[in-house]
Amino acid sequence: MPRADGWHRRIGLLALAAVVLAGCATDAGDGTGQSAPEQAAVQVQGVASCDTLPQGASSDEATSDRLPPLELSCLTPGPSIDLAALSGRPVLVNLWASWCGPCREEMSALQAAHEQYGEQVQFLGVDSKDTTEAGAAFLGDIGVTYPQVVDPEGELLNHLGVPGLPVTVLLDDEGRIAATHVGQLDSESIEELLDNVVP
Repeated sequence: MPRADGWHRRIGLLALAAVVLAGCATDAGDGTGQSAPEQAAVQVQGVASCDTLPQGASSDEATSDRLPPLELSCLTPGPSIDLAALSGRPVLVNLWASWCGPCREEMSALQAAHEQYGEQVQFLGVDSKDTTEAGAAFLGDIGVTYPQVVDPEGELLNHLGVPGLPVTVLLDDEGRIAATHVGQLDSESIEELLDNVVP
């Protein structure tokens, strides 16, 4: 009988091959074919705590020009974040998963943009339909340093009505959606997005 981890690896590779050209469909669950378990914060070398995120007053009402009033746990030890309360400075929100090939490919460009624009724009990753352990391992491998929250059920992705990952939403300093990008980003497309909020 084949070992379970080998089976999971083969399934993950097949799923990656099927979606690499069109983005990552999100019916893959957490990438293992199992439902996402309870998430627990983990230590990831270099990843900032969520307490660095700008939080203003939240609203219980969902509007089309803002992220929903959805509270997500920090991937690393830190406070939960209410997405509807993100304001005070522009925020680039990137939805990703460790099992999503295009997400993995764009992450280096996002980290480089964070290093370049981090004084003007806050970056936030949303690990979607994934396990904390898999997300943390990937972030540690690639050296991402901006804050990360977890959304194991993909609630934000469902709210946005997008069928797959990656997705990036740019908020202005008042928390309104300034731009949305569906699909893989590169350095040029990140700069184009940030032109909406960076003088």
